[in-house]
Amino acid sequence: MLSIVVCTLNEEKYLPMLLDSILIQEGVLYEIVIADSGSDDDTSGVAQKYKTEKNLPITFVCNKIRNISAQRNIGAKTAKYEHLLFLDADVVLPENFLKEAFNDRILKFNIKLAGTKIYATEKNVKYRFMYWNYSNLYLPLLRVFKPAMHGCSIFSCKEIHKNVGGFNEGMIFEDYRYGVDALPFYKAKLLKGVYVKTSARRFYNATFRSSMELFLAGIYSLFKAGIQGKYMKEYFKTAGNHSAPKY
Repeated sequence: MLSIVVCTLNEEKYLPMLLDSILIQEGVLYEIVIADSGSDDDTSGVAQKYKTEKNLPITFVCNKIRNISAQRNIGAKTAKYEHLLFLDADVVLPENFLKEAFNDRILKFNIKLAGTKIYATEKNVKYRFMYWNYSNLYLPLLRVFKPAMHGCSIFSCKEIHKNVGGFNEGMIFEDYRYGVDALPFYKAKLLKGVYVKTSARRFYNATFRSSMELFLAGIYSLFKAGIQGKYMKEYFKTAGNHSAPKY
């Protein structure tokens, strides 16, 4: 049994694709907890439609805290099951992802904390090259120094989540900090042979400054787990302002 925690802020354009990809999963009993930051669009309507028309076991929790770490922590607190899967709303799961990742790896080998590789959903070669390099070069290099995972796809459990005190709500790259904070209790794994696809939307309309903030934060995180949000002012200006998917 698995609680899938999804954080949303104005995700009516992306959430349907994630929920459609969850609908085709087989062999896993799950619930979906959507932790919403007070969306201004029809995110709640999308969630309700999938709950009533497609019988997805969705619990929708809404508040005004616009902080993804806080949303993940709220979602984990709401979750019914011990095993947790944190997903971003712009993720698309490959067919059989839950069976292969959760049943065949997490449960079989009693893995308490793990991440996956990520690849771009877009067909654009630039985005695909960017995310391939991230998953196959940057992430393995980062994990030489610390057990980092990418926040758009993290398997955890309530035991670990409680021990680390949840996601650090003052950090960017809080997913990296989560793995480091868990080290006294468990070393996070990187699941082999499974991946998720996610959008490159943060780069659709990125300014030079916001791109540099993200790049420098990534370099900084090679040595320090996470960076204070106050250094990402330009990056945060687009929070919740999502362009239409380019796929």
